[in-house]
Amino acid sequence: MQFRRCVPEQGFTLTEAVVAAAISALFLSSLFTMNLSSMETIRSAKESTVASQVLQQRLESMRIANWHQITDAAWIRDNLLNLDAAGGEQLKNLVETVLLVPYGSTTIGNTQLQRSLGAATIVTQNTNLLLENAVKVIWTVDYTGAPNNHAVTHQIVAILAKGGVAK
Repeated sequence: MQFRRCVPEQGFTLTEAVVAAAISALFLSSLFTMNLSSMETIRSAKESTVASQVLQQRLESMRIANWHQITDAAWIRDNLLNLDAAGGEQLKNLVETVLLVPYGSTTIGNTQLQRSLGAATIVTQNTNLLLENAVKVIWTVDYTGAPNNHAVTHQIVAILAKGGVAK
């Protein structure tokens, strides 16, 4: 008679299974964290693109205006700032600021306008801008952006000359 030897079945112990589960959990949590970070980066890039488009649209609107309109704070308020910029609704707490500064002149005084919560106001006004040959336009967009709802500022600067660039 022959006795069979009992060979123990090979398998994983409870400790090994727990360690494997913990490693899997760490991997998945790091994967989810990386995904969240990537989504925040994409959201931030989208907001930055929208802000740049808003600035470009606003500046192009000024470039096609005539000199009397460009130097008139009331016209800028009523015809540019009181209109929503396409895409601007995607930016949280959007505040637009326009600063018109005499360029190449000794004239003192700026015109500043601001749009917040859909309403535009004239902060300061220099009525002598009409007599200038050029103005520097500084258009600033401030909003609350990704990640972590921090304050973001984008700005565009252009010099607009009386009579256009040909004169």
